[in-house]
Amino acid sequence: MHRQQAHAGDKRLNQMDRLADMGHFPALVNAGATVNILTTLFVTWLLVPRFPQPWAPVVWIALVLTLNLLPVLLLRLSLRPDTPYPTLRTMNFVHDQHKFSDWVYVAASANMAFWVLTSWAVFAWRYQVSTLVPMLIIVALATFSPVLLRSVRRSSTKAISAAE
Repeated sequence: MHRQQAHAGDKRLNQMDRLADMGHFPALVNAGATVNILTTLFVTWLLVPRFPQPWAPVVWIALVLTLNLLPVLLLRLSLRPDTPYPTLRTMNFVHDQHKFSDWVYVAASANMAFWVLTSWAVFAWRYQVSTLVPMLIIVALATFSPVLLRSVRRSSTKAISAAE
């Protein structure tokens, strides 16, 4: 199993074929995604009392996904057959985020839509800072979990090695 994990980190961005591959991104990539989602949810919190209409969260999700995917679509116009694709471990959050396999954007968009819709429902039910803060903490932990889990795995592997 450790062998597969080492191999997965050596995959190129356009070779990703499973969600677990995202566990090999550099921490900065996960941090960027986390900040993006947290910022979106904070803006969602600001919008909820101003737009009580039932269609508002759908429009907001559409706008958020458009704003997230438009730069990717525009940057993909620059891809050529000889474009270099970095490995998962060496990717750059700013320079390489348009080089993933298509399904990765579908998964990321579904994740964003889930968190926006969930937070909209929570904030519509209870619009308080005491609701916002735990929601942001939960989302931050969930979004940054690949890095946190990787750190825990490394620590446990070192502890096991030291015990032997």
